[in-house]
Amino acid sequence: MKEIEDFLSYISDIRGLSENTVKSYRVDLEEWAVFLDKIGVPLASFSADDAKGYVREMMAEFSERSILRKLTALRTFFGYLEKRGIVSSDPFASISMRKKETRLPSVLTEEEVKELLSLPRASFREERDHMLFLLIYNSGMRIGEVLSVDIDEIDFSRRRILITGKGDKERFVFFSKGTAEELRLYLSARESYLRELGKGEEKALFVGMKGGRLPFSSAHIIFDEYRARLGWQKEFTPHTLRHSFATHMMDRGADIRLVQELLGHESISTTQIYTHVSRRRLKSVYDDTHPHAKENR
Repeated sequence: MKEIEDFLSYISDIRGLSENTVKSYRVDLEEWAVFLDKIGVPLASFSADDAKGYVREMMAEFSERSILRKLTALRTFFGYLEKRGIVSSDPFASISMRKKETRLPSVLTEEEVKELLSLPRASFREERDHMLFLLIYNSGMRIGEVLSVDIDEIDFSRRRILITGKGDKERFVFFSKGTAEELRLYLSARESYLRELGKGEEKALFVGMKGGRLPFSSAHIIFDEYRARLGWQKEFTPHTLRHSFATHMMDRGADIRLVQELLGHESISTTQIYTHVSRRRLKSVYDDTHPHAKENR
């Protein structure tokens, strides 16, 4: 959509927002554009009722925190359109934004992770999806970070990748020996697939079915497909795997400052939520296994 591209150029070139912020806005606005196309309403006619319908649709898929972020992107976008006379008002203006609540993130059990990573793979797309899940869970990367990885940035000798996270801050993320072996197999399958498409020069680690870099807008679709395939009722998003990485490390005794560094959190207070998740899981294990706990139920 031309209006989205113009807006993204504006916040990048004129307002000077960071590359990661612009990428985040792109994802949120492209997801909304899919909804706009689905309901068949012109941009200038998108109403407050349409906006409420979109929020209801988001509530079935995303966490409240994610919705709050997406609403910020949409309001900024419509403010831009309003100033340029493209729309007469912001259709999201009447939607109240509740104060952010401290909410324990959705986390997969280790058994659920094994179930996810054990799914049969009969095509390049399934190989790619498996590698995407495995690398996020193994490294704790954000979805934007993992999709930005180029193949020449992977250091197999040290089993690490240098990435640029929020605030343009660089950090190393690491992957296991087993993941390194699977990554080499994936790269071989990727090379064969791109050769068939005549796209051998692509540098992105994760590619779409047309051979270019896998777009942000495809990520949630992939996760939704596998959530349905596995019959899970719980939330399953890229953040779910990142949360699971951090929680399982804490469960196994990892130091909180180490987890903070691996996740790229600027403040340790952000990482402390995983302490709460681990405590909750610890109590659940106690309640399920300790004989006295069972007696006192």
